[in-house]
Amino acid sequence: MPSLYMAVLAPSVILLPITIAVLKYGYWKHSSAKRMAFAYLLFSAFFNIVASVTTYKKVNNLPLLHLYTVLEFWVIAILFRCIFKGNRIRKLLIYLAIAFSIFSVIYIMMTDNLFAYNTLSRFLESIIIVGFCIYFLYLDFSNIASNESMFNFSVVVGLLLYFSSASILFGLSNAILKNRIFNILIWNLHATIMLIMYLIFAWAFLRLKKVP
Repeated sequence: MPSLYMAVLAPSVILLPITIAVLKYGYWKHSSAKRMAFAYLLFSAFFNIVASVTTYKKVNNLPLLHLYTVLEFWVIAILFRCIFKGNRIRKLLIYLAIAFSIFSVIYIMMTDNLFAYNTLSRFLESIIIVGFCIYFLYLDFSNIASNESMFNFSVVVGLLLYFSSASILFGLSNAILKNRIFNILIWNLHATIMLIMYLIFAWAFLRLKKVP
């Protein structure tokens, strides 16, 4: 049973960046990357609410997690597609999203684990997203002076932090699950990193300036 902190308190912090983004709407409404970052927050908030409600009602929501993983990958792939300028990398993101979707469906069919945790899919998703985050930072690290670049940099750092944690969590899931106390500790740490990601998103929207 997830702790109150992990199931409710940490996920609820997402309301902060959403609120700030709404208040600063005029500062980012014409930017496709910022719109997708906001869409990611709304998407995550919706599934956080559904997960919390189903957990409270003791309903197995793991089939929902399979859907969430695929949709999350698509949302982040489109976000990076808005951030990156090169046509090759933009096409690669779509191809990877399609391939990941197919893999996720095949994985469910071959393992018959619709009602079990999709550890492999989550691990693979995290590794790919971390790779794109690192690639972006490699390209953009020296170019964060502008309003747009600083926003993208902040969002990517938040994603890198969260999905690096997720890749370790899901990559070592078999070892973690064997120790109940360690399992709870790691999951609460992961929730804290998610909370930090939301705070970084909030900061990214908060510091936006009106572009003439």
